[in-house]
Amino acid sequence: MRFLITRYLKDEESPDSSTDVTAAGAEAFGALLGMPAERLADVYPLRQEHAERFRRLTGITLDLEKYEYFLEPEAD
Repeated sequence: MRFLITRYLKDEESPDSSTDVTAAGAEAFGALLGMPAERLADVYPLRQEHAERFRRLTGITLDLEKYEYFLEPEAD
């Protein structure tokens, strides 16, 4: 399974960018979202409470003032 972080400018419908963050691992994303990794199947919004841990996992700083971010699992 691949994991993408997709970024949208607030109030926009089309993504601004998409980045592969698979290297962080399904277990880490499951822990971030509070669920078993095998249940990651939907699109998950990332909120302020996820921002610091997400940065430590991926090196990506979320600019939640300007953008909305979603974690999107994709089948290989």
